[in-house]
Amino acid sequence: MTAGDSFDRRRFMLAAGVASVVGSQGHRMAQATAPVAAPSGVANKASGEATFGRVRGARMRSLLPVPMRDSVHLSTTVFLPEAAGRYPAVLIRTPYGRLGQLDGWQEWTAAGYALVVQDVRGRHDSEGEFQPFVQEAHDTPDTIAWIRQQDWSDGRVGMAGPSYLCWSQTMGVARGDGPVPDILIPTFAPCDAWPRGFVSHGALSLFLTFWWYCFDTSSRVNNGIFKSMFDIGEVMRRLPLETLDESAGGGVSEAWREHMAHPTRDDYWKPFDLSGGFDRFTMPTLQIGGWYDYYPAEQFKTWNGLIVAAKTPQIARGHRIIIGPWGHNHGLEPTTDGRVAVDFGADGKFYARRLYRAWFDRQLKGIAPADGLGDRPIRIFVMGINKWRDEDEWPLARTQYTNLYLQSSGHANTQRGDGVLQAAAVPAESSSDRYDYDPDKPMPTRGGNHSIGPWDDSYKRLIWCGPCDQSINEGRQDMLVYTGAPLESDLEVTGPVTVRLWASSSAPDTDFVARLIDVHPDDRAINITEGVVRARFRSGDWARPQLIPPGEALEYTIDLQVTSNVFLTGHRIRLEITSSSFPLWDRNLNTGEHPNRSTNMAVARQTVFHDAARPSRLILPVIP
Repeated sequence: MTAGDSFDRRRFMLAAGVASVVGSQGHRMAQATAPVAAPSGVANKASGEATFGRVRGARMRSLLPVPMRDSVHLSTTVFLPEAAGRYPAVLIRTPYGRLGQLDGWQEWTAAGYALVVQDVRGRHDSEGEFQPFVQEAHDTPDTIAWIRQQDWSDGRVGMAGPSYLCWSQTMGVARGDGPVPDILIPTFAPCDAWPRGFVSHGALSLFLTFWWYCFDTSSRVNNGIFKSMFDIGEVMRRLPLETLDESAGGGVSEAWREHMAHPTRDDYWKPFDLSGGFDRFTMPTLQIGGWYDYYPAEQFKTWNGLIVAAKTPQIARGHRIIIGPWGHNHGLEPTTDGRVAVDFGADGKFYARRLYRAWFDRQLKGIAPADGLGDRPIRIFVMGINKWRDEDEWPLARTQYTNLYLQSSGHANTQRGDGVLQAAAVPAESSSDRYDYDPDKPMPTRGGNHSIGPWDDSYKRLIWCGPCDQSINEGRQDMLVYTGAPLESDLEVTGPVTVRLWASSSAPDTDFVARLIDVHPDDRAINITEGVVRARFRSGDWARPQLIPPGEALEYTIDLQVTSNVFLTGHRIRLEITSSSFPLWDRNLNTGEHPNRSTNMAVARQTVFHDAARPSRLILPVIP
């Protein structure tokens, strides 16, 4: 073990019933080379009827030390059906504590599966040093190899899990150098952490990155309990951002500082992009995501990438994707005022284990599920009409991309302004709209499409994902609001949503945020999807940022992800334009300095143009 580890390896090995103790280690995963051939010493001891205790209707071993290729042991819990025999295994690998992933063990064992839940390297009861993401390229294959050598295993292994648990699956396939699972269920995660992940089109995903690095993975165990002791909103306003690790009470964090040192897409980010390994996904793969999560657009990119890279039509047919009206691995729950902003009905509920079981039963047992999966490659929940629908391609072939142009008489500020959305082309000359963006008074995040919550009560009043009435924010002068006329018939929008914004700024760097809104007849302004662009990355070249000429009108492309929503008769389509959503994204300080090391702020004077030469517009994927 490393010198700083307080983990007692001998106690762990003895508690697991393993007599031999291997020497300690402290090197990084990059130093591991040869795949494990046959970890028989632990494998034999860990198998067999006598080594498993009896629990209700099953057998269980709670602390198995599974060996990796470099003799590091990962703590693993295994549940087996009560009857002796060989079973397919469900493998879940987590950095958040395996004991939190044991719900449903009775369902799995009763259905004839072995459930294997493991702490990843360097976390909780597992040995080693935690090297996020990259270590799973070796440890996932080694764990699969170990399972297949057990006398309770029939050789088939499937993996499931959301977020980082998804990365432990996909990293093991795309970058692994050993055995791969027979089926996958990667859920609520991207294949690339830059476009939507720790970064969103150049803007730092501040809250996500902060709590993940500075609390939940800052030590061997989750330190999330400490969040309730801080005024998190006040802490995240502190500058420079690179010192937030100290503000969180944990001292200097090497992982956080390294992350803060790379605000552009340099070599540091290469391991976070798995798209080069899509051809290795030869097993049936079911992606699950949510319209109000951070990652549905990236998941569709992954699905399309898997289809293109598939070496045979049979492999391509094995890849499925389901996107529902959900947040990050959860259904929508009451917002900060205790109310549910939108009711998607009984069909919109999220039942993770039901989907997991259906996929495992279909792929490993040939059992056709009663519901949930569908028979076509894509299943989407169409919000507004609140119905599931199956499709064959993405974007949909019948999509009609439709422009709605921004227009005003120069006073689009707030929902009481004169900003409108119209299908007609803009006139040759038109007034522009202006607002001041002050990073010391940022627009607060209110709901949205991201991966934060509802995991911890300490920030439920600060940030929450999902639909939420935006009317409070729309009363601010630093918000431009453009609203269409009441619809005379239902209008379905399904696919990628984009804003082409002509704008100038007095600053050398700034942000522009766009949000698509469904305005209900009772004037509730419900967010559908959103996006941000950092001006220095306006060209899409994230490796070579370019500051902007102050005062020069430039066209910005703002990616608002993807959605599926029917704007019902009598509803209105609205577009919000502003320059921040804090603390979802970090505040652009408008100086052009290093975003994570600067403490200087400046107010930016923003101008949005909408004339014939500079036609700012919302581009909707309309489905006839």
